Amino acid sequence: MERGLLFLRLAMPLMKITGPGLISMSIATAILWGCIFVERSTVAQARADAYRALSEIHALQQKQHVVPVSSPLLRPRPAGPAIG
Repeated sequence: MERGLLFLRLAMPLMKITGPGLISMSIATAILWGCIFVERSTVAQARADAYRALSEIHALQQKQHVVPVSSPLLRPRPAGPAIG
């Protein structure tokens, strides 16, 4: 008899997850996966925006062109008083 009682005590689970506990864990897991998904999509969007901004900067730098200026005209010096 003692041996049968020992088997019953060992066969009983130490912990039992209740229905509300299981639902709570499922909700927490779903929220965690949602956060991971949102974080990854945010990082991907930020990376795409950064690449787009860099390509626009590059395009603007290529668009700028240097306009050569005309060389200054030499003006004749006015005749000043002669020395000597």
